[in-house]
Amino acid sequence: MNMQRTTKVKWGSLKIGIVISMAIAVMFWASLSGGGTSIFESKKKFVCYFQNVNGLVPGSPVWMSGVEVGNVKSVKFVSISPEKQVELVCRVKNEVWDRMTADARVQLGTIGFLGDKYVEVIPGVHGGEPIANMDEVPTKDAGTAVAVFVEAKNSFSDIRSTINNVDSILARMNRGEGTLGKVVTDEAMYNNMTSLLAEMTKLTANLQKNQIRIVESLEKTSDAVGAITAKVDNNTGTIGRLVNDPKLYDNLESSTASLDSILHKMNVAEGNLGMLVNDTALYSEMTDLMARMNSLIADIQADPRKYFKFSVF
Repeated sequence: MNMQRTTKVKWGSLKIGIVISMAIAVMFWASLSGGGTSIFESKKKFVCYFQNVNGLVPGSPVWMSGVEVGNVKSVKFVSISPEKQVELVCRVKNEVWDRMTADARVQLGTIGFLGDKYVEVIPGVHGGEPIANMDEVPTKDAGTAVAVFVEAKNSFSDIRSTINNVDSILARMNRGEGTLGKVVTDEAMYNNMTSLLAEMTKLTANLQKNQIRIVESLEKTSDAVGAITAKVDNNTGTIGRLVNDPKLYDNLESSTASLDSILHKMNVAEGNLGMLVNDTALYSEMTDLMARMNSLIADIQADPRKYFKFSVF
């Protein structure tokens, strides 16, 4: 006897399965819609045109000032003009729509040189009049996204050229060519530089020692000057007496007055010194006396017997 089983599904379990399936479907749709923006956020749309989008697909993110603010809703061919071959409809959050003014621009970008493509919005002047929904936003580069990488390629070319030049310089240095090559490969220059550094070290040490000696000498001189100043202030020693004792000044003043009086008398021919200084007759007589004495001494030397007589017995 065969028994058939019937399986009954409860309504509660069915509701849980439906909710889970809907959640999975919503998450899947959100992932296909792209971006980190919520599907429940209200958005506005704008249109832009490119000649070539180079792999940009619906759901690609839309960035503004480095922040993801929306995504690409659709990509389709329109062939309006040579520069407007592909139409993009992009959605951005309402909270940034005030920056979508008439002077706003869009351009294509990439995350890395081989990464995902995105649309970058260059916002307009803050405070301007926002554009209407589905208005066209001009493109900064209406040609092709390849133009985005032209500058980067040029930069790589410059970097490659610089690297080649550096490699050439390093190769010449390794061969010992040029000044840098000599510095790297010639041991004589290294030895000379080492010797020079050693001599500079010695010279610096000697200069430091001399500086210490000079400082010590200046300190001793300063101490000596301080001691002399203290003695002068304390009326000690000759200099102290000279500076502080008024008697010495009085004596010098008195001596100066006496000397002045004597010189005055000499000038007016008073006294013996005055006569000696001012009277020319005394000078003449002294000159005549000296002449006669010279004559007498010469005569005595010529005939001493005339003036001196000698007798033994």
